[in-house]
Amino acid sequence: MKNFFNKFKTYSFWVSLSSAVVLLINSIGRIFGFTIENQLVEDLILSFAGVLLVLGIVTMNSGNKDDGEDDNDDEGQDE
Repeated sequence: MKNFFNKFKTYSFWVSLSSAVVLLINSIGRIFGFTIENQLVEDLILSFAGVLLVLGIVTMNSGNKDDGEDDNDDEGQDE
């Protein structure tokens, strides 16, 4: 469950979620006769995600999988 909530703190989660919401709004909008300009939406999403990243609310993964456990590099070494 901890890993599930850690996904809320990732940059890619918020970009993906907001993109899915925009697609849903566009689909519903076609029924009612309106559309959203894609470039405007892309700029707004990336700007908002960038602000969250700068404020430290979300983090951008470097590609390393981390399950939240601390690796102890000096395990087994005698002092």
